[in-house]
Amino acid sequence: MADSASAGTAVLDPPAPQVEARSWPRWRFWPLVAMAVTGLALYAFWRWSQTLPPIGYGYFARPPIYGKLIPVRDELALTVIPAGVLLAGVGWMITSWRRLPTWVALALVVVAGVVTATAVNLVRGQVGELTRGISTGPESTYYTADLHLVYELGLREFVERHAELSEGFRSYNGRTHPAGVMAFLYLLFRAFGASHSLRVAAAIAVVAFCSAVSAWLIGRSLGGERAGRIAAVLFAAAPAPLMMAYSNLDTVFAVPMTMSVALFLLAAERRSWRLSAAAGAVLGLATLMTFATSFIVLSATIALVIQTGWRTAVRLLAAAAAGGVAVLALAWLALGFDVLASYQVSPTVSVPYNWYWFLGSPAAWLIYAGLPLAALGIYGVFRKVPGARRPVLVIVLVLFLVVWAGLPSELTKLRPGEVERTWMFLYPMVAGAAGVVVDRWTAGFVPRWRRGGIVAGLVLLSVGQAVFLQALYNNYF
Repeated sequence: MADSASAGTAVLDPPAPQVEARSWPRWRFWPLVAMAVTGLALYAFWRWSQTLPPIGYGYFARPPIYGKLIPVRDELALTVIPAGVLLAGVGWMITSWRRLPTWVALALVVVAGVVTATAVNLVRGQVGELTRGISTGPESTYYTADLHLVYELGLREFVERHAELSEGFRSYNGRTHPAGVMAFLYLLFRAFGASHSLRVAAAIAVVAFCSAVSAWLIGRSLGGERAGRIAAVLFAAAPAPLMMAYSNLDTVFAVPMTMSVALFLLAAERRSWRLSAAAGAVLGLATLMTFATSFIVLSATIALVIQTGWRTAVRLLAAAAAGGVAVLALAWLALGFDVLASYQVSPTVSVPYNWYWFLGSPAAWLIYAGLPLAALGIYGVFRKVPGARRPVLVIVLVLFLVVWAGLPSELTKLRPGEVERTWMFLYPMVAGAAGVVVDRWTAGFVPRWRRGGIVAGLVLLSVGQAVFLQALYNNYF
């Protein structure tokens, strides 16, 4: 038993590396300063944005946040206090208690995340915030506005005719995504009942927080088990998933997308064609819901070539392609999914180009990421952490998306200013890097029994930001 306990200690609390990389700051309080500087920079950018004239697009009153600046605070906001303490306590426990199985730790993160997200969405005092994203009423403008067509035609016929039907959809989101989104919603409504919208919304929130598993796997593959657990809880505490788990289906798309990235990272590390095939299969599943998987395909190709060389990369990519094609072929045979046809008829966004979004899009994403991810996560993505692997795929993906979001929307098919939603799949990846940074930082000078307290403090900081943003803006899905 003593040997087992020692092994557990080694996994969760690895010793600080004896030889530090030159890029690693030696001053022990630098993460606090990094988060403070990042927060001041983002606040300054936000304040400057408020001096600009309205951009006259969608729900934007002032950039960069997608929503109306209408500060509201309600007594229900007090429910955030016990919820935030619960999530912080889970973070402390799972990163300190070595004998807690990983699957139990991740389950606790998901449950605590959903509870905290529920409280955050009630900050403005409107229970309808929890179900607004799945409303089927005549005023709905989201995917569920066209869900009645699935009931009328049946699932298979709707899926087969999705390309020809999409032009008549009331929901713009429905026209720009494959039929898998509607199939997913239809199955949820059939499982929980059309009259139980809150149950459906809660189920979506649970699925959304399953991205914590991807954050754990990414952090673990980069820096070990404890880094992975820290990554999972930092993701669950980030403002974006807390604010949007109930209302935005990009949180659902992020689950298979981030899992495919985690599997690609493992495949590159182990040179495993089986893991690469699994990554491709999961990515194929995600492609049934969103065309944004193309970003991962391109980035994974570049990253695998950089990490493994041409010959190994070709073998891994061939396995990934086989896995993805198999899933898409099975979906076509079973329900008539034709992803290519849906993409060909998806509308082109035509919004006057505004240079502001070249900086505004990344800034909005960083604001919704929360300071631990915005500062420490970004640092961990681009700088070598002692004793950890470089997240090459994440680096390529982040750089590619930053450039892509700054291009005219006629080319990218992205609506300007929504990247805090459409880039939802980046949060678990950056959380993985943040987990490594926090793990190595605390291992360097904090006593073992107090390291969980640092994680809990970062969780409370992120939850506090989520509460602030939720109270400040009337956000839209």
